[in-house]
Amino acid sequence: MKNRLCLLPLLLVSASVFSQEIKHTHSQNANSAETDSLFRNMSDSTKTVTLGDIVIKSNNVISKSDRLVLIPTSNMRKASSSAWNLLSKIKLPGVILDLQNKNATTMEGGTVLFKINNIDATINEFLTVAPEDIKKVEYFDKLGARYNDSNISAIINIVTKKHTSGGQFGLYENVAFTTMSLYNSAYVKFNKANSLFSLSYYNKYRDYKKSYTDTYLKTDEMEISRKGVEAPYGYFLQNLDAVYNYQKSNFVFNAKLSYYTNNNNNQDSPQEIFNQGLLIGNSFVSPKDKSYSPILDLFSEYKISKKQSLLFNVVGRYLHTDYNYFYTEKIDETDSRFEYGVEGKRKSLIAEGMYSYSLQNLSWDTGLRYKITDTHNLYSDDISNDFASKDQDLYAYTQVSGNIKRFHYMGGFGVSWVCYKEGDNAYKRVLYRPIGRIKYMPLDNMGLTYQITMRPVIPSLSVLSGISKSLNKYEFDKGNSALRPYDNIKHDFSFSWNPERWYLSLNYNIETARKLFAPGFYSQDGKLGYQYLVFDKKYAQKLGLSASFDIIKDMLSINAYFSYNYYDFDMRDEDFSLSDFAYGGRLSFYYKNFSANIAFNHNPKELFGMKSFYGESTGSIDCSYRYKKVSFSLGLWNPFKKHVNSSGYEYEREGLYKKEYFRIKNNANMVTLGVAFDMNWGESYKTANKRLYNADNGDGIVK
Repeated sequence: MKNRLCLLPLLLVSASVFSQEIKHTHSQNANSAETDSLFRNMSDSTKTVTLGDIVIKSNNVISKSDRLVLIPTSNMRKASSSAWNLLSKIKLPGVILDLQNKNATTMEGGTVLFKINNIDATINEFLTVAPEDIKKVEYFDKLGARYNDSNISAIINIVTKKHTSGGQFGLYENVAFTTMSLYNSAYVKFNKANSLFSLSYYNKYRDYKKSYTDTYLKTDEMEISRKGVEAPYGYFLQNLDAVYNYQKSNFVFNAKLSYYTNNNNNQDSPQEIFNQGLLIGNSFVSPKDKSYSPILDLFSEYKISKKQSLLFNVVGRYLHTDYNYFYTEKIDETDSRFEYGVEGKRKSLIAEGMYSYSLQNLSWDTGLRYKITDTHNLYSDDISNDFASKDQDLYAYTQVSGNIKRFHYMGGFGVSWVCYKEGDNAYKRVLYRPIGRIKYMPLDNMGLTYQITMRPVIPSLSVLSGISKSLNKYEFDKGNSALRPYDNIKHDFSFSWNPERWYLSLNYNIETARKLFAPGFYSQDGKLGYQYLVFDKKYAQKLGLSASFDIIKDMLSINAYFSYNYYDFDMRDEDFSLSDFAYGGRLSFYYKNFSANIAFNHNPKELFGMKSFYGESTGSIDCSYRYKKVSFSLGLWNPFKKHVNSSGYEYEREGLYKKEYFRIKNNANMVTLGVAFDMNWGESYKTANKRLYNADNGDGIVK
């Protein structure tokens, strides 16, 4: 495939309002500070806002050097059932909200980290935060050195009112009428003096009856089609969190104990097998996966003075996983089967300390984090192997940021010492993670930003494993123990402008890498093999535009985005490239206690090596009504569709091709009803800030 550059006009809806608008002026006050009284007076969208480094009178969007501050109006709060529901009414440029699956990603497909009062949070906590308790929403899309070793692309942080005593209780229930789909959550918080205790629980249950997988293989020797037969698909997730928080004067302590379980025992996939259009047999795949994980997260902050602070964070995690894979097929009266099981155990410990020093126009952060993991996977049945690995990562980072008049700068540098050992396979590396950013704001509501980031990519356990697994008669999968880390360099250019009623954002970024590993495949002994291979270089570019417009101010708004993505990977004399588009939008209406949304999102193909991935494209129509402390919502998800492509991928190489789609019919035209309830007593609760975020996201198992 060759590089194609296509321009597609993005049409934005606009309308005039028959009323005289109040004219606004802009002023700057670098010495002003954020106060609680400021936000109590911010109940109308035409109020003057004075924050830190920039003052803007506009549509409740305040542009700061490192973030957007979005202040909900009283009408937004009245029409919202929760903090999560409120996000669909404010301007989050380049963020794609998936209200059905309760998730959010950036326009580039990056991960969004959620926080409440700077403490990492889950979606179910957003669902049970009352809208009237929200003072502001902060959106960070340019992160610093602290996050330069993670896959986090943006942060959404909601800041709530701080009270002195009392408690809060909330719950959320969502059920589908057309299929078995449940989402339930509840939490309670108590505050006494300087202490806060909270307990929260959520579960997610799916039991679809009509799912299937279609597969197509082609080589010079064969052309095999596997037509999926409808079968059940489901899973059950649960999470329980217990939190204790203590805050007094210059000291904060936070302890969080979590317990997570996942049961995926209903994912059978029967298929009919065709050779060049002729039925030759059938197959049946039955993977089963169960896991549980307790996590302990301890955080403390000590304020040495008004300018200095010390922060500490320790996270311990244990993960236990049982995975079983069973495959049987009958082709031309010949039966064959393949079965294996693996018990995975993973222990990890993360410890981090950070020192912060702040002046009026300058801040300095420096920190040190150490991570150690021990993973043990024991295989059985048709695979006889004992996989044990240990890896360590010591990451030191420092960052300086500040401003000189209308120029804002940030410079950071991180160094990682990593080592990995699994049997005779071992390596040690020193990895560098520099990052720099400069932002110029010619106007209070306009910014031009350039950021450069170098981020090493470390191979995961699943791709490092040298174990070879037979998938069926025609395919096998194999790890590659020779893979080593590589550097990914990203240049990011962005422009933002926030005139009255509008928010416009234009982003262009380029990513390059050399001697990188990525998915590949090849033919061996008449079978297709899948393995991560070393490519010579990678080049990717993405151009994205997002826009928001208030058609009727503080009542009706439209958000739209469009992006063009191009990828190119080279391996010796072979070239693999892909270009595709992403687009979507949301129309939001709210009046008094009622709100409604119409949204759609088209996810593009993404190429990585020889493998291109398909994301789920969604559409929805939903509405909600709030009566006192109870909110009701009704939604129609993926309307006018026969099925939903939940996931899919393609492999393509000269003379070789594979395509696979996983589809769920029950996700199409799904009707859901939601009920939310929240209650406060006393003077509610008091929440402290937790500025560090650490998590071990490894799955601890090589499947």
